[in-house]
Amino acid sequence: MPYAVDYGDGYFGSRDPRAEVQEVFIEANRLPGRFAGCRHFAIGETGFGTGLNLLQTLDQWRQYAPRDAFLSLLSLEAHPLSPEDLATLHRHLGLDDPDSRALREQYPPPVPGLHRIEFPGARAVLTLGLGDAAPLLAQVRGYIDAWFLDGFAPRSNPALWNTGVFRQVARLSAPGATFGTYTAAGQVRRDLEAVGFTVQRVAGHGHKRERLTGTFQGPPAEPPFPVAHDARHVALVGAGLAGLATAHALQRRGIRTTIFDPDGVAGGASGNPAAVLLPNLHPRDTELNDIALAGMRRTRALIDELEGTTRETLRLASGVAFHGISAHGQKRVTRLRKAGHAATGLLFDPEGPRCADAPHLYYPQGLAVDMAALCRALARDLPPVRPEPVTGVEPGTVPDGGVRLETPAGTEAFDAVVLANAAGCGTSLCPEQATISTVTGQMTRIAAPLPDWGGYVATGQGYCIPGPGTSAWIGATYRRTEGAGEARDRSPLAEDDAANLRHLAWVPGLEHAEAIQVLDHWAGERAVVRDRLPLVGRSRLDRHGRILLNLAHGSRGLLYAPLAAEWLADHLLGLIEPLEAATAARLDPARHADQGPGGSSEA
Repeated sequence: MPYAVDYGDGYFGSRDPRAEVQEVFIEANRLPGRFAGCRHFAIGETGFGTGLNLLQTLDQWRQYAPRDAFLSLLSLEAHPLSPEDLATLHRHLGLDDPDSRALREQYPPPVPGLHRIEFPGARAVLTLGLGDAAPLLAQVRGYIDAWFLDGFAPRSNPALWNTGVFRQVARLSAPGATFGTYTAAGQVRRDLEAVGFTVQRVAGHGHKRERLTGTFQGPPAEPPFPVAHDARHVALVGAGLAGLATAHALQRRGIRTTIFDPDGVAGGASGNPAAVLLPNLHPRDTELNDIALAGMRRTRALIDELEGTTRETLRLASGVAFHGISAHGQKRVTRLRKAGHAATGLLFDPEGPRCADAPHLYYPQGLAVDMAALCRALARDLPPVRPEPVTGVEPGTVPDGGVRLETPAGTEAFDAVVLANAAGCGTSLCPEQATISTVTGQMTRIAAPLPDWGGYVATGQGYCIPGPGTSAWIGATYRRTEGAGEARDRSPLAEDDAANLRHLAWVPGLEHAEAIQVLDHWAGERAVVRDRLPLVGRSRLDRHGRILLNLAHGSRGLLYAPLAAEWLADHLLGLIEPLEAATAARLDPARHADQGPGGSSEA
């Protein structure tokens, strides 16, 4: 049986761990019956350990929950097992089903914070929090219906069994939330009662004489429960990556969606033939690095899921090397190396392969993706996009009044709306769009005498995505435009092809422009704000929170848009959000409320 030397306690209280989990947590919270009648359900756990509680709960969820229901799990762990120890314990516990394999394959690096693990076959997601429970719980947003209080014994692990933790448990508890725990310690009972739980002693499991169960009877949480937690039909304005990813996230949670876009699927900048998934790290900005790590994990999980279901290849290359070509780039590489890859999410390898003689960082999880194909794969299982412009958005007059959209065909009502319309759409639907500026970007497809440097993406000044044979996509220009929404010619320009070649002259095989043949090009217009982060959250247009934004993904949209979609879906429904509150605030549209459009000439 697994034993934690640091805590002087075992991971299980009996010789039959599965029976213990079933009685102490699943039956104590009456989960099979509650699963059978729910649309969404959330479970919180203090003490992830081996993941057995989670995996046995997923098995019960598969058996009893409706096919369109969604399960959100939150689990905390201050001392996570290594991947090797987790695999060893799973072998001893006989855990080799699709869910346990998904857990091991997506097990996060030992980086403090929240990490998402997807179980698409079970219609479930785990938010695994690594770190001390009380400060981490204080940064969690969402509501819990049932708790597994499963840390090591209170006498050996007092940091997990105290009023600081229990106050946060109460804050996150939905009305009538329940709990089950193996312990029967008197102080635990008194502390839980003090924060609003009614507590009962019941017969213990195995040789244990007693354990505790209970129900939350405390005051309603603040802020009030989301007004759209019962939403059933949500409108999406925009069928680019942000809108389609949001519709996909909502549909996974059992929400019906209607998507509007006169240009159709990926009709704007999301229709580009090649994009690079690359984190934007900072040597001291831990919140920005947390977003980058979460974004990398979410986008890769989405691509894995879609490639598995569609049997289409969406990725063009694996691995990205960033080379410090300019003085600014060299300084950036030096600072990140000095900070250390552990301080930046373990996302880069300072000794990875390179294709140029320059300071570099290698991102093994980086990708190049066919964006248009990614959008088509997302749209495949969504309702057909309605090719109608949305000309107005009007919030309801009461919290449960919904939202009305104006189209040329008339007015339609929805429970909520997400604005994800692209740059240059010609219509401003919310005040936050006044902070957005637009840039055009042109990519160039070439044939050149490229050496085989390993098939990964080379970036520095521009990027080079090697393709079949001697072909490659290179780019991209970043040209500031004026007069967003005005009709203008967006045709590819020969001078932008020349600029792409000039910026990539450091890549082996691209030193001599006269030896390079231009095969094709693609140009599009992108929406950005000053800090290059998207606008994700509630619009000022509606104080009831039923009008949400997923905008301005013109810089690193492949990194941010799928993560933003997950956050919005969970926020709307009151489920556990994938980012800590302070980190999510970096994306809040209100941060630019008093600013006009912004943008510089640098990508």
